[in-house]
Amino acid sequence: MSLSEDRVSNMAHEVINCIWRDDLADVTDESRALARVKQSLGAFFGAVEEIDGTVRAKLRNHAQGSRDWELLYQKFYQEELAKRHL
Repeated sequence: MSLSEDRVSNMAHEVINCIWRDDLADVTDESRALARVKQSLGAFFGAVEEIDGTVRAKLRNHAQGSRDWELLYQKFYQEELAKRHL
């Protein structure tokens, strides 16, 4: 499932608003900060999609939805996250 550009933009605005509201950082150039957050979110969700595809490819010989598939999916997913330091 890929997220639309609008959804990523909405989430980026929420992140910037939380940073500003909670006084976590001084944002001097809001448009630049917003662009960076959008870029980071896009990279993160792209990596998540790639990991999902990799894990599903490893499990193509297992019955999807079975208890075995679910356990292996979680195991392989966590391994891929660790490999990518996410």
